[in-house]
Amino acid sequence: MAQFERKEYKYYVPQGQIESLRNRFLPYMEHDPFCIDMENFRYCVRSVYLDTPRLLFYYEKLTGLKYRKKLRVRTYNTPTENTKAFLEIKRKIDDTIYKDRAKIALSDAPKLLDGSNIELSDEAPSFTEKIALDRFVYLTRRLNLEPKVLVAYEREAFVGTYETDLRVTFDLNVRSFPSSNFDEIFREDDLHAFSAGYFILEVKFWGQMPIWVRNIIRDFRLHQQSISKYCNGIDAWPQFDNVQEVERL
Repeated sequence: MAQFERKEYKYYVPQGQIESLRNRFLPYMEHDPFCIDMENFRYCVRSVYLDTPRLLFYYEKLTGLKYRKKLRVRTYNTPTENTKAFLEIKRKIDDTIYKDRAKIALSDAPKLLDGSNIELSDEAPSFTEKIALDRFVYLTRRLNLEPKVLVAYEREAFVGTYETDLRVTFDLNVRSFPSSNFDEIFREDDLHAFSAGYFILEVKFWGQMPIWVRNIIRDFRLHQQSISKYCNGIDAWPQFDNVQEVERL
């Protein structure tokens, strides 16, 4: 898998505006190929986020550190016999996002924690994917990372018809559950939803945001916000409060 480099702007949008907003984007964009055959053009994104025992990555975000990162194991939709997962390292440097990605068998994810060797699932993986796997494994073991929270949501995604580096996503029903292992990545019982009444709009691009996108943002009176699904997922559960108190000492 290639390394991604781009900017990401995020906005909370009232649920009632989703159809109007979709209609404004569609003349310039089309649904992502992964959405075409899905009900309502949405697929489910499921991620288990890793952090240190004292939530280092959580606090890097809360304090607004200009260089910060997060690690997650991500998969999609519902389980199959050979479900794949993506090991993702997402780094933010100022206002630019860098993401390294490596694909493995989901059944191999627990090996991150027990020291076993992990193989990439592609028969001929790229050099960047090999580097991504090595880096993910190194950081997990060097920082003593452990699964902290499952975050799931339904995503409707669009790609630019002519501006191929432009991607827009609507993320709905964002919800979380404290997770201490990867076996719960498909869990649906007892998840806490947050951002009720809103969905999250993400505009992802390289260089400058197109003028017509800026016009849509202006017409809907949306305001760019610093939104972290990981941090919101942690905040939804009071059992993390004691960890936070320890960190502040």
